[in-house]
Amino acid sequence: MERETWLLWLLADSQLPTGGFVASAGLEAAMQARLIRENASETDSDSFIGFIRGSTYNQARFALPFCSRAHEETMHLISRVQSDVKDSATEGVDTDAVKADEDTADSVATDVIDILQRIDDYHQTMLSSNSVAMRASTAQGGGLLSLFNRGYAHARFMDHARGQLCVAIAKRLQRLARLGEMRAHWPVIFGFVCAAVGISIEHTQQLFMFQFVRQIFSAAIRLNLVGPLRAQALQCDMQLAASDLLEQHAHLRVAFDSPEDVFGESAVYTEPVLELYQGMHDRLYSRIFNS
Repeated sequence: MERETWLLWLLADSQLPTGGFVASAGLEAAMQARLIRENASETDSDSFIGFIRGSTYNQARFALPFCSRAHEETMHLISRVQSDVKDSATEGVDTDAVKADEDTADSVATDVIDILQRIDDYHQTMLSSNSVAMRASTAQGGGLLSLFNRGYAHARFMDHARGQLCVAIAKRLQRLARLGEMRAHWPVIFGFVCAAVGISIEHTQQLFMFQFVRQIFSAAIRLNLVGPLRAQALQCDMQLAASDLLEQHAHLRVAFDSPEDVFGESAVYTEPVLELYQGMHDRLYSRIFNS
């Protein structure tokens, strides 16, 4: 079995300790605001099917370009590190060459952190009007970063120059998050972690969308909106919708350094009504989710 396949199964696990199970992506607030009716038919505008299709489209147009850019930038920069410093030192390679490798690794780490901070800051700016979504994104991103540093960083497959470079970057990112110098939003950290463990951009995008859809269905079951068996059938049907969205929008990369975002070409929020209801989550009289 290929290592990438194994890692995809690990990251797709519903028990992944990142805190996603406490988020409903606005579903709970939408239910209490009557945006969704429990007995609505699938063709009604206020049905659960309409909600999840709209939310998934929003995820593909807003969050996915951030994830894709973070993954792409990380992959591009760490590819500059070709030699294994540890092996070079043990094989009697000239110390000047080893020092050059170390300098290159430090330069790459600084460049990766710089671009990830810029992507993260832009994501923070776009979410600044929605404190609930912002809190959920940073909580999940911080959880994934902690999982990488305390789990995957100690795996044997990370014991090489490229892997150790990614571990060093992840530790510095977590330190910056703790100091409040970056937020560590979920799409940004997800893209970085997948690149760090060697998952391709295509599989990263597919996994990112799958986890979002699965999260909403999990919340719908706990809210008694759908039963577990019906949820499995609906989740199977969502495969075609997710595939179509990826085919249309997988090429998008958030462009905070070009005029594209002035016209909403790279990342845009497509569900303003959902954003309003999601922002009201903290005002709910009773709730079981954090967002």
